[in-house]
This record gives sequence, structure tokens and C-alpha cells, in this order.
Amino acid sequence: MKLKLSNVSRSFGEHRALSGISLDLPHSSALVLIGPSGGGKSTLLRILAGLETPDSGTVEINGNPLVFGEKHLLAYRRQIGMVFQGFNLFPHLSALDNILLPLTVAHAIPRDEAYAIAEELLHKFALAQHAGKKPGSLSGGQKQRIAIARALAVKPQLLLLDEPTSALDPSMTAEVLETIEMLKSQGRDFVLATHEMGFAKHVADHIALIEEGRVADWGKPERLFGADAAPAARSFLKKALRW
Repeated sequence: MKLKLSNVSRSFGEHRALSGISLDLPHSSALVLIGPSGGGKSTLLRILAGLETPDSGTVEINGNPLVFGEKHLLAYRRQIGMVFQGFNLFPHLSALDNILLPLTVAHAIPRDEAYAIAEELLHKFALAQHAGKKPGSLSGGQKQRIAIARALAVKPQLLLLDEPTSALDPSMTAEVLETIEMLKSQGRDFVLATHEMGFAKHVADHIALIEEGRVADWGKPERLFGADAAPAARSFLKKALRW
């Protein structure tokens, strides 16, 4: 994955969520975004997903400019897998049907082929026995793994994960983090926003600290978690790792 952000800004009314973010990442399989809540991580992920349009600035992914016109975005979104904090599963559909829906509706894949894809993913994530269950009868960890399976079903060029463990207890968090680690071992390209600092250090190729709508520091984990980190990164990590 190559990612280049040039002076990307986004405001919501009087709130400035992103204030001229720039980042030039020549190659990385796993980019992890860290930083305080409200710092701009989720807004940046939504822009990368084509769900928000920046007020200014440019975005390039793998050398291709992201064009923020609706016609272009419709095609682009089909190449992106997005996993949200709150799962965003359809409550009236089974786990299996939650995975099938984007395949058959958004991608027009024949149902037999879509079923084979969904079944394979349910087995891969140890969810086959829950295929017929609706989200209301599943644990948080199971729901988030189904959300990840759904995002992967469309074979995205890039997977985006927005605080995927924020609503989970420690045991369920471990389930989801193990799933993400498996994706990393398989060479999946992803951008992950997280408050799990130990996991960020472990899984990231690069880490970007997003603070007050800007990139306060970025680089390889060993630098950001070491003595050469910028003062902003040292200050944030000192607070984040205190407990």
C-alpha cells in the first residue's frame, strides 16, 4: 500500500476535524493511527473510505488520485472494506446473510458463488456454527469478526478498521486483535485506528499520531515508541501507557 495525503482538511460546521493533514507513505502493509479521541482519526478513515469528502487537499492510494465525485466514489467504495466501531450489522439478518448482502446486491455476484465465499470466511474466522444467528444473539467479539468477514468478502484492495475493539470487553478484544494479526500475517493491506497501544506497536509497519487534526508524528513503531519520538508522541504515549 502506498498512501499520500497532501494538506487534507475537513470541517463540520465550526469544528475543524482535520487541519491540513499531510503524509507520504511509500510502502506499508499496516498503518496504525493512534491519538486522543476527537483528534481526527475517524474522519481520516472515512475520507479514505470515500464516505467523507475533504474540504481541501488531495489523497492518493497506490499512486491513484482519489476523485471525490459521486460517480467515481461509487466505483471506489466497492474496492474498500470498512469495519466500524459499532459493527453496523443488519440486526434482522443472520450472520451469513450479513456477509451475503453486499456480495449479491452491491457486487452482483451470483448467490451460489457468494454463498461459497461467505461460508469460507465463516469457517476461517471460526464462526460457522453461528451462521444462522442474528446479531442480537452473538457476542461483541463474534459480531466484530462477522463485520471483518463481511468487509473481506468483497476482496478489497484496502481494509479500514475504525476502533474495532472500542465496544468490547478484554476477552472479546483479544478475539478481534487475533483476527487482525492473522490478516497481517496473510499480507492484507490495512489502516487501523486503535487505542490499544501494545497491539499498535506489535502489528504496525508504520504508526501515525493524529492529534488536533494534524499528523503530530509518524514513523516505524520502534521510533515512535523510542527516545527519538517527537515530543507530542512522547507526551501522548506517556499518558496512554500510564495504566
